[in-house]
Amino acid sequence: MTKKQQKALQATNLDMFFDLPLQQVKTQPASKLPDEKKLARMYDVLNYRYFDGKLPKVKIEWSSRMRIAGKCCVEHRIIKLGRKYHEYFPDEVEDTLKHEMIHLIYPNHGKEFKSEAERLGTTRYAREYPGGKSPHKYIYICPKCGQKYYRHRRMYNCSCGTCSVRGFDPRYKLKLFWSANSRRRSK
Repeated sequence: MTKKQQKALQATNLDMFFDLPLQQVKTQPASKLPDEKKLARMYDVLNYRYFDGKLPKVKIEWSSRMRIAGKCCVEHRIIKLGRKYHEYFPDEVEDTLKHEMIHLIYPNHGKEFKSEAERLGTTRYAREYPGGKSPHKYIYICPKCGQKYYRHRRMYNCSCGTCSVRGFDPRYKLKLFWSANSRRRSK
């Protein structure tokens, strides 16, 4: 850690958290989820620990409407955490925050995201829970390899990511296999 980073930590009085293992933050009961100030402090600690303080300042807030673990809006510099999800899994607040912090650098769950998630020791995807997203409304299938794609929204002109080398390829256009509206398989 550079002297500049140490001074920044002392200025914001964050150095007291470095002696504590982060697991202590994870073991809070569901009724005692951290408030937004504690989330901001946790963000700062994780930013200096894993990203050398290079991530931008963001607003972190709880959302009682979201049914997912978290969401990162890079344009507006906001990280939202789903209160319902974390009341069900209170020990995953830090994990979700690290996941969303990676999204500030890598918006998609690609190779770079995966390697960064492994470096931080966080997951790429949240766990399923009873109050979570509804089942997928559409299932698409590749006509060549048979790989299935589960989607919440209808897709048009999409091709198989495995068979298509680059971009859309009409030879591997995905076929609608099942729709919640029709309740039956498409031909």
